[in-house]
Amino acid sequence: MQTRKTFIGTAAALAALLATGTAAAADAFPSKPVRLVVPFAAGSSSDQWARVLAPMLEARWKQPVIVENKPGASGTIAADYVARAPADGHTMLVGSQSTAMAKLTSASIKFDPQVELAPVYKFISYKIVFATNAPTYAQARTLKDLVAYSQRAQGVFFGGLGPSSSFNVTNAIINRALGMKYSDIDFPGPAQMMLALARNDVQLVVNTPSALKGQIDAKTVFSIGVLSEQRYSDMPDVPTVREAGYQGYLPQIWNGLFTARATPAAVREQIARDVAAVATTPEGRQQFESRFTGEVQQSSPERFERELAEETRHWREFFASIHFKPE
Repeated sequence: MQTRKTFIGTAAALAALLATGTAAAADAFPSKPVRLVVPFAAGSSSDQWARVLAPMLEARWKQPVIVENKPGASGTIAADYVARAPADGHTMLVGSQSTAMAKLTSASIKFDPQVELAPVYKFISYKIVFATNAPTYAQARTLKDLVAYSQRAQGVFFGGLGPSSSFNVTNAIINRALGMKYSDIDFPGPAQMMLALARNDVQLVVNTPSALKGQIDAKTVFSIGVLSEQRYSDMPDVPTVREAGYQGYLPQIWNGLFTARATPAAVREQIARDVAAVATTPEGRQQFESRFTGEVQQSSPERFERELAEETRHWREFFASIHFKPE
């Protein structure tokens, strides 16, 4: 009996010690400069919102928040760097579907970001537009029209960023279901993709309204569909993919924050609370949503993990349906 009591007492003391240690870890964060590691080049959407967020967190945390770009290998160089960083929350990945799903899309990657990285906060979900150029718009003014045109013309070209990029996968999920006849032409980055659209080397792209605004205003690029249940309030004349006849899973394109997997839960929860505190205020929302044509999310580590698991299931099913083999 005494041994049992001793065991119970020891276990309770250990639990209390662990709880105290976890709370202390959160209380001590941040104790040094924080790095937001962006897996894409300077000027990308991920880079831009990280640079807007950084000074907000700096003011709250009283520590420098440094944005560091580590592009290459479809984001996996940055993901691997963060996975190997000290698991204390001071090094975070500005991630996306492309980085989170890397193990599904690349046979050469030596680690699984979803195993070695921990979700912290799904930060922003972007508005997404299907867009075409002036010659094609003369033939097809909506996504539904473009599907019919592609069938008459024996196909169109889609400008993408690689078969496993979120742009390509999003386009394929929607337009394969709609029956569009198309072939991918992939480019090193969005600038080359948009130049190809202007030259009519491709007839369709997927991008954010903010990235397309200059060309839309100049009437060299035209929005023909939006990835949404309802029409965007600032683009009321552009039909949704539902109006084009699509009935399936509606993907999102997003950015979020990740840490090394072993980062204490209390630290990840504190980071999530602090991000929400600066980004979901009316002023914070206005700054992000007007600039990046997206929606700042209400998120948490647990919610983000659940949403990522559900999204991964859909990506797996899609890849299986097209017999995609990672290269």
